[in-house]
Amino acid sequence: MALFRKKAPLSRTEVLETPQYGWIWKPLVALVVIYLLACIVLGIWWSWTPSPTDPKQAVEQQRGFPQSVDTRGGDEPQSPASGETLLASNIAIIDTLLDKSGGYLRNDVMPPGLWLDNMPNWEKGVTQQVRDAVASLGSALDVGSAPLGEANDELSGDLDSWRWPASENVLRSARNNLGEAFTALENASGQHGANQGASNQATSGQGSSDQGASGQGSADQGASAQDSSDQGVSGQGLSDQDAVADTASPDAPDASALREWLAQVEKRLQTQTQQLAANVGQSPSGDQQNDSTPWLRIDDVFFEARGTTWALAQLMRAARIDYADAIEDSGAGGDFDQLIAELESSQGRVWSPVILNGSGFGLFANHSLMMANYTVRASQLVEKIRNQL
Repeated sequence: MALFRKKAPLSRTEVLETPQYGWIWKPLVALVVIYLLACIVLGIWWSWTPSPTDPKQAVEQQRGFPQSVDTRGGDEPQSPASGETLLASNIAIIDTLLDKSGGYLRNDVMPPGLWLDNMPNWEKGVTQQVRDAVASLGSALDVGSAPLGEANDELSGDLDSWRWPASENVLRSARNNLGEAFTALENASGQHGANQGASNQATSGQGSSDQGASGQGSADQGASAQDSSDQGVSGQGLSDQDAVADTASPDAPDASALREWLAQVEKRLQTQTQQLAANVGQSPSGDQQNDSTPWLRIDDVFFEARGTTWALAQLMRAARIDYADAIEDSGAGGDFDQLIAELESSQGRVWSPVILNGSGFGLFANHSLMMANYTVRASQLVEKIRNQL
């Protein structure tokens, strides 16, 4: 029967004219599978949050050696000049963005960076805080104002570009300008210390000379005691003013710059709080709202807030050092320490592979609500500190 008739084999001519390529798809599929697995592994590795840098360690790294020693004769490490810690911390943060696993990902146009959204949004939160901090330093420090202004302009540009100029090049140029400002401030601080030492030696020598000459002309001194006393009081006042001028750093950041920066930080934190509240369909006051965040963007908002608090934790620790006198004089030291603690607590490990949006006493956590608790407390502390300064 025709149904069970065997198919006649193809002739040699027919095989050559109609070749079969069924074997090609197998290695191609294998290569695609291997590529996808490699992208998944790299994506997981590149999405790990890098470790923060201690502000004092950032200063030492920027100075070029692990233990900064005062070359003017002291054995103790040289204390950072006012403004150096914030400058070094911003430099360290930019270095982290460029050198972390996967590098800078916001402008990637090839997998796996193209597929990732958590780390690029984390980088968005970090770069925004660096922009604000550098802008505040530009108005607070006279030394290195030119490179600070250039760094501010570069950071204010497009940081999502993969073509010319690439975002990595822009960040690297801004980092170099901040390094120039740090060097200028370091040199000015060293010159100020040398001038202060010379002034102290001159004062000591003048005192010895005065003591040597004090035994002469006692009769004349008795006749003009009142005039000498008046001149002595006036001279003492001028000496005290000169001493204060010598000991005060000419480039110390003004407390008004700190207040302005904290005002900007407060606005950023309030914006992050509103976005996190929208993740759970609530306003910051707890009321229900209709403009809730789309489900696919919940993790984007969360990681942007996480990048914001990651950067602020380091910058606030640096500000605690640079503005120590102004903070302590205003009585805001305890609140500032609590602010740093809140920001660092927001960096707790997220054990879930995805950002969960649970509610009430349910089985799943609500990561957005937890992060909103930290950002709202941080913004309240910032407002309280601003009012005290």
